[in-house]
Amino acid sequence: MPRMGKTEKNGPGLLFIVLTLIVVAVVGARFFGFMPGDKQEDTPRPPVVRVEDPPPPQGEPVEEKPKVLVFHSHASENYKPKDSHERSGRGDVVTVGEALVEELAVLGIRAIHDQTIHDQPRYSEAFINSEKKVSELLAANPTVQIVLDVHRDGLQDKPDDYTKARANGMDVAKILFVVGDKDNDLLEENLRFAQKISDALEQQYPGVTRGVRVFKSDYSGELHPNSIMVLIGDWRGNTVEEAAASARLLARVLAQFVE
Repeated sequence: MPRMGKTEKNGPGLLFIVLTLIVVAVVGARFFGFMPGDKQEDTPRPPVVRVEDPPPPQGEPVEEKPKVLVFHSHASENYKPKDSHERSGRGDVVTVGEALVEELAVLGIRAIHDQTIHDQPRYSEAFINSEKKVSELLAANPTVQIVLDVHRDGLQDKPDDYTKARANGMDVAKILFVVGDKDNDLLEENLRFAQKISDALEQQYPGVTRGVRVFKSDYSGELHPNSIMVLIGDWRGNTVEEAAASARLLARVLAQFVE
């Protein structure tokens, strides 16, 4: 039977051992820098940038100034199989103008596309209305170097393929360049520019141009030395798709004359 009495100390107690282990752990953690809340003095890492993150602001981008002005004195003009003109609204010729402007943009050239309907409600006032609008646009955009009034022709008694050509393996509409000589102090400049464009078009896409003609009319040529009327295809002889394809070819030629 054991004796009740004074306990003998044969070695360190359990409490002492536990306390010793805690102290050793704390000292070791501080030595190796593992204590919660401690800040390591490592070299700072660069910030992580995700691909989807927007780039840092660099200031407002500089917008390129317009170099070409495209408009339609007869914005209601259509191509077959539609009626010759839209009764109330924009016609197919505006779509052709859009193709021209879009191709210029692909080539890095900004263009203004005025889609105002100048031939409604009075068709006879179309050129009066468009001249006023173009004057305003040129005054507001002095960097414009080329002015194009885009139409389609309305020929009669011509063969079906009279205004068709092949370019880049596809059917396209032929293009006629027109200058008006009435009240036009810039007639010679208009003619020279129209001939340069026609010649370049023929060289790059043989058979697409119908050449240059002078009409005894006022077509706003006096507003800019490089102002010409452009007739892309014909109502009866072409589809809007053929005309749009030609407009894109024309844009590639025009790009050579933009500074």
